[in-house]
Amino acid sequence: MRNRIFAIAGLWLGLAAAHAQEPCPALTRVGFSDLGYTSFREAGEIRGISVDVAKELARRTGCRFEFIWYPRQRLFVELEAGRIDMTLAALRTPERDAYASFLPYAYLQYDLILSEPAGQHYTSLTDFVARGSGRLNVTRGMTYDPAVEAQLALLAAAGRLEVVNDFDTVFGKLEMGRADGTLATPPIYARHLKSRRFKAAPSVIPMPESSARFTGIYLSRKTVSAGARARYAGAIRSMVIDEVVPALYARYFDDATVKRIFRQGTAPLLAASAPQD
Repeated sequence: MRNRIFAIAGLWLGLAAAHAQEPCPALTRVGFSDLGYTSFREAGEIRGISVDVAKELARRTGCRFEFIWYPRQRLFVELEAGRIDMTLAALRTPERDAYASFLPYAYLQYDLILSEPAGQHYTSLTDFVARGSGRLNVTRGMTYDPAVEAQLALLAAAGRLEVVNDFDTVFGKLEMGRADGTLATPPIYARHLKSRRFKAAPSVIPMPESSARFTGIYLSRKTVSAGARARYAGAIRSMVIDEVVPALYARYFDDATVKRIFRQGTAPLLAASAPQD
């Protein structure tokens, strides 16, 4: 396995060097939205893991970026329309593949966040749906595993699901006791659990219905040339090989959380980085 990883790494480093001379766009417009520590606004500035990844990408390519903030549900509408060129922290979907190229650099996995009644404990989303009576709030524009979507459909049919615009709204309602739980990834819920005042700390329940999935960059094929996409792809792969991205996550999380997020290692990320058009 180690030899295979080295072979893949050598191949991608060679490709990165070959594409280093590809031209930069005049300006790359990068869209961000509310995703906890992944991307957030503070003191009028966009910050977070995705911003750190984008800045490292800009440093490695020498390209010029502009950062723009959108509501999550508008982000991919803007990308598809060609009004932005790049977004980060994105799950890969067939719909997005139709107009943009995907470059994975990390993993994400959803957990169930619940304000559980005293004496009540759930072991999974399925368990909560079957035995619970509480309501989940989920954020518009999120994409989940099919097994998770099936359970959410059952909640919706039972009148126990509400879709809201952003995670600030979700966790604000949890804080005020107006919702019983949500689905979120560690970068999202860690920031909200730290910054808000809950009557009792919500429980974080790993969901067997949710698998670890790639998260990464989407580059518009409408506005970013094939040469520029190749330049960015080479830089992202070099960041994966150098294990730079886990180090960026470590600015926000303890070692155990970073190890959990990146437990599958670099090989699957590199194998999923086959050149696209």
